[in-house]
Amino acid sequence: MNLGTGWVIIEESFHSTEKRLVSTISARKCQKYVRDFMEQTYVDKFASINEKLSYKKNRKQSPFKIEKYEQTGTTISCGHDPMFRAYYCHQLKLIGNILIFKCRIFKGDLKQRVSTDHEGEIEVA
Repeated sequence: MNLGTGWVIIEESFHSTEKRLVSTISARKCQKYVRDFMEQTYVDKFASINEKLSYKKNRKQSPFKIEKYEQTGTTISCGHDPMFRAYYCHQLKLIGNILIFKCRIFKGDLKQRVSTDHEGEIEVA
């Protein structure tokens, strides 16, 4: 089934190499919306109660805040291990219980930006 475009958010663990689908979000949602969603979901899932309260009081001073270097036009990262990673995908397909996504990842600064095409898949529970 072809699903078109959209954001895919994946939880990745470097130590266990596990990957889980966190969410999919409409392509019409801006990067700020996706960033805010990721931060809140990450805090809800992994923060202690004191960290949650601190995040609510002053999000800008929170260690869970997504920094500028963690954002490009097509990818956003949040957390350490596990990490949430969002990809803006130009093609999403669902085949059985496997979500296949294709995206373009940009690296470097604006003057020397290099793009690579990336294709991934993840099992949908």
